[in-house]
Amino acid sequence: MSENKPIKYKTIAEVPEYVVSEASMLWNKTGSWRYLRPRYLNMVPPCNQGCPAGNDIEGFITLVGEKKYVEAWRLIKEENPFPKVCGRVCYHPCETVCNRQHFDHSIAINNLERFIGEHAPENEILEKVKPDSGKSVAIVGSGPAGMTAAYHLARMGHLVTVYEADEKPGGLIRYGVPEYRLPNAVLESEIKTITDLGVKIQCSTRVGKDISWDDLDSFDAIFVSVGVHKNNKLGIDNEDAEGVYGGLDLLYNLTRGIEMDLGKHLVVIGGGNSAIDSARCALRMGTKVTLFYHRSRHEMPAFEEEIFEAEREGLKVHYLRQPVKVLIENGKVKGIQMRQTILGEPDDSGRRRPEPVPGTEFDVEADTIVTAIGESAELDFLPADIETEWRRIKVDHTGQTSVKNVFAGGDAALEEHNVAVAIGSGKASACAIDAQLRGIEFDQKSIIGKSGAVSVAKYLKLGKAHSETTETDHVVEFKELNTNYFEPTARHKMQKLDMKDRMKGFNEIDQSYPEEAALQESGRCFHCGVCTMCDNCFVYCPDVAIARKAKEEWGYDIAMDYCKGCGICVHECPRSAMVMEEEK
Repeated sequence: MSENKPIKYKTIAEVPEYVVSEASMLWNKTGSWRYLRPRYLNMVPPCNQGCPAGNDIEGFITLVGEKKYVEAWRLIKEENPFPKVCGRVCYHPCETVCNRQHFDHSIAINNLERFIGEHAPENEILEKVKPDSGKSVAIVGSGPAGMTAAYHLARMGHLVTVYEADEKPGGLIRYGVPEYRLPNAVLESEIKTITDLGVKIQCSTRVGKDISWDDLDSFDAIFVSVGVHKNNKLGIDNEDAEGVYGGLDLLYNLTRGIEMDLGKHLVVIGGGNSAIDSARCALRMGTKVTLFYHRSRHEMPAFEEEIFEAEREGLKVHYLRQPVKVLIENGKVKGIQMRQTILGEPDDSGRRRPEPVPGTEFDVEADTIVTAIGESAELDFLPADIETEWRRIKVDHTGQTSVKNVFAGGDAALEEHNVAVAIGSGKASACAIDAQLRGIEFDQKSIIGKSGAVSVAKYLKLGKAHSETTETDHVVEFKELNTNYFEPTARHKMQKLDMKDRMKGFNEIDQSYPEEAALQESGRCFHCGVCTMCDNCFVYCPDVAIARKAKEEWGYDIAMDYCKGCGICVHECPRSAMVMEEEK
């Protein structure tokens, strides 16, 4: 009797007394009852879309969990040349969109990225992904945007020369970030992986002074990323008096080793990261520091953890206060007059506008005043046909300016000023420049999700990570997950340098995760929208229609001849990596 044929009974006596199958039921193809069918579909994790640098975050967390630390480093380096830097100074917006926060606490993604950076192989660079093109690109500025563009363009086979006005490359991540947050040795090691690709850097070369813009005509494309080095003025009396410094000027002097006498009491005006960094540096120099900000804590643009740590170190912060005039004696600072403010209607930034309260003026004694109310780029070297607006270079989503083959990115072109956004802009322009030089169309499908950064893996169609091989731009929300298979667990905290030791100098404060903490933290990840082969679909299928693929292959096969479309597999998937579709 064939396995695939039904059993026939000749008499009632031959029929079993209870329902039972005495032979194979493979002849009964129950899939014909189906009007919906399941399909495996990797979707976009919210962290991946939320990363301005375009990292495959879910992918590298998976590799950490498998103890494949070098592979995780390589996966990050496909998109971002600065994992060690970002693991220290990125403000990690990926964590603010992490679905885990609605369950217990978001994954410590930034700490895991730093852990991966600490396990980077020495003297290893990623191979080029395209042959030499014979095309050349000039990069103006060696900050994170410029060096990211240089890195990707070099890997795509182009000849890259970077022009840097300062003595060493790195831009504001070298001269504007104190060593207690980012040691120079860390930055140097990652810049070396870029120059090892053949990128040339000409330091102490300011475009518009040491060389002219016309000198760049020999290049096939130009990327401008000069950063914002000019401190904005307060617009009050005596702000040019001796003893008044811009926030970046103070940080530049300290990172260059220039000694400064800040006196006994320093006042900082501002609420951004430059203001907080200036204050924390002054505290390490033995100065009493008070910071005044004209809005409330809620509107303060500095990173929350930086404000918290500054207050722990002794910074006094006063909100809803604005400067009126600098008080001087014999041409030198002796204090500053302040007044109270109240918050009115929102301004162009979306934050409520601070309005002065008449008659609330008061004087504050100070030996030194640091003004850090924002910075702008010096763009006088640009030709007139490159359009600017609001003291920024006008660009589209790829960094294209009003002049063909001239692109711009980083702080000089974007409203948001931080390392991750700068890296994302440099990468987007690198892909757009490569497409333009090769005469191909820049594919909008290179975007991660609906509104994320450009992915080099998607642009080059490398398909090296689960999240880069998705067929959808749908970003998984928390409500789509089946959290019955997870248990609340505590987020691992980053260990920090003891307070007494940190205030003795500029030693790095944050300490790397030990391996056990990194493994446990990676294990907390939901892996939203990405199949991890947990076998739930296989175990719960009532028709035994799902089977694992061969050992060397990833995923499952669904025998559609027997799948009735009940949807149990989709419902029981913890990660929303399956969908039900109408039968066609």
